Amino acid sequence: MIDFRYHVVSLVSVFLALAVGIVLGAGPLNEGISTGITDQVRQLTEEKEQLRAERDEALAAGEAQDAWAEVVAPAVVERQLGGRAVVVVELPGADSSQTDAVVDVLRSAGATVPARVTVQDDWTAEAQQAERKALAAELAPQLAGGAAVADATPHVVLATALASGLVTGDLAQTVVADPARADLLTALTDAGLVEVEGQVEQRATLALLVTGAADPDASDDRAELDAAAWEALADQLDDLSAGAVVAGPTESAEARAAVAVVRSGDEVAEQVSTVDDLDTAMGRVNVVLALREQLAGRSGHYGTAPSATSVSPPLPAAAP
Repeated sequence: MIDFRYHVVSLVSVFLALAVGIVLGAGPLNEGISTGITDQVRQLTEEKEQLRAERDEALAAGEAQDAWAEVVAPAVVERQLGGRAVVVVELPGADSSQTDAVVDVLRSAGATVPARVTVQDDWTAEAQQAERKALAAELAPQLAGGAAVADATPHVVLATALASGLVTGDLAQTVVADPARADLLTALTDAGLVEVEGQVEQRATLALLVTGAADPDASDDRAELDAAAWEALADQLDDLSAGAVVAGPTESAEARAAVAVVRSGDEVAEQVSTVDDLDTAMGRVNVVLALREQLAGRSGHYGTAPSATSVSPPLPAAAP
């Protein structure tokens, strides 16, 4: 049986250990621990300052490169799209300021931009699926393709309707009035699926889709609808015109955003070009060169994202 002396000895031992720890911590061990912590803090501070300096250098280099691209852009794009009309289609989530900037560059390249189309959220909203299905059934008989179009999914039919109203692959047909094509755009506008600004009487021979990052709050079903819709729209605009490019900032090449969707497709990736640095001067030049490349029957995926195949399309050959 444990007696009172055992308890006394135990308590004395505990207090002795505590006292020894205090003495050592305040004496010989304190200096080593303090020195070690101080060295670690100094090292981390130096690493932080080095990373900050490297970041500032990278930002300065990027700004310098963008400034250089702004200066040389007019000379690079001059006359690359002369005589061509480009329709600009802005998808939900796109930055309108980037659209404005690239339209300016397109015009510097000699292109006209007869119309700008803004695709509305209802184009893929889950709550509007029944309405889109009914509209697709109504429009399908008016489209070229017959039974193939009638049997297609609603987002393919609607993409075909929009592309039919906006573009043509025949340069001679760009200024030919076509009331049936106008009716397609009217139906899509009245349904709240698009807003159209400009002269839709003149169809374009090239198409540019401007996009942004994927909606991080979208449900899986909505994300799938978005992906299918944007791929179909890019495919139809390219198929019914002389070429199409999908462009956006770097985020548009991530997750299920439009640039990423096109690049991950099979046939569409081989036909439609993409640009993932539209938020830079170099990216806007890339758009012009990619559209020019489309006219030559070639395509590519350009920018700075890992999924890009090249930083830029080949530069045009210098005049002799």
